[in-house]
Amino acid sequence: MCTAIVFLKPNAISRFLNCRKMYWSDCGSSPKIEKSNMDGTDRTAIVSFGLKWVNSLALDFKNKLLYWCDASLALIERVDLQGNNRVLVLNLTSEKYHNPFGLALYQDALFWTDWSSQSVHKYNMTSTTSEVFVYGMSRPMEIHMYDYNTITTGMCVTPT
Repeated sequence: MCTAIVFLKPNAISRFLNCRKMYWSDCGSSPKIEKSNMDGTDRTAIVSFGLKWVNSLALDFKNKLLYWCDASLALIERVDLQGNNRVLVLNLTSEKYHNPFGLALYQDALFWTDWSSQSVHKYNMTSTTSEVFVYGMSRPMEIHMYDYNTITTGMCVTPT
């Protein structure tokens, strides 16, 4: 039996298929990031403050982390899959004209699309260096990264 999930203003969704969980942002009057089982049961808000317009989510299956970018606040943050241990990864407000939209994670790097600079940026979380990865895109939207080795091995880390 499935449970109907009512969203006010859904904006991003990410799925942990092997573990049957989904995560999403709701940018309604009380912006939040929520999670539930794939059938809609066990719905829980995991981040319910300090958000305005979460455009994209990225799951780190190995380290059990959820990353997001907030276009209105120009921030990239993360929490563990239970919503604890919130960390500010990148504050883009000090840099001129940033409007992060899409977000993807590959190994130790975050990639995000930026409407204002019309580019894709790469942030290496190990070395804390940032660079423009692709420039000259009209209005880059969502971005996805796929690792063939991870996909074919069916890696599953059970969320706690």
